[in-house]
Amino acid sequence: MLDSFLQALAAKLVEEILKRLVEWLTPKALRSVPHRASPNCPRCGGYGVRRWAPAGMWLFLPSLLVFAWGFGFTLLGVPVAVLTVVAAVVANGVGGLLSALLAVLALLVPVTLMIVGAFGLAHYHSYPPKWCARCHGRWPRRDRDEYLRASAPVVTCGCGQRLRVPRTAAGARLRCPRCRTEHAVPTPAG
Repeated sequence: MLDSFLQALAAKLVEEILKRLVEWLTPKALRSVPHRASPNCPRCGGYGVRRWAPAGMWLFLPSLLVFAWGFGFTLLGVPVAVLTVVAAVVANGVGGLLSALLAVLALLVPVTLMIVGAFGLAHYHSYPPKWCARCHGRWPRRDRDEYLRASAPVVTCGCGQRLRVPRTAAGARLRCPRCRTEHAVPTPAG
């Protein structure tokens, strides 16, 4: 009975630690991934823009490998660490506590690898390198502020429908697809 209680306690402890880690990391990772930029090529105006530019592979592939290794070793290491802690507690020996402590501390390495890989992937996706498949043109990365800017102004209708304002809509009117009311296009500020 004591063994099952200690095993349940150890499982609950590991689950709570992982839950806190995910709650702490998720907002940080989501904040570092801004909205994607316009997919049109600035040279030919084509829509065949790819993100798999060769220059970005030097960041993407190592980040992906580091994340995969960290995730894999974390999945393999958590049961080993839990079983080692449970075995040390069941044996009630002082010698087992050192191995249990080392097993838990050894989990820090793959978890750190996983976090570093996740941040590398988030950085790659926040600055996607561009390459046009139509004209084979490459262009430099834009400023981070341009990625964070909204791609088109948005007007909200009275019914709650959000309407995107086209850039060339000077003096035009927008029609809501839901309630069929027309709205005047706002003039750009500045």
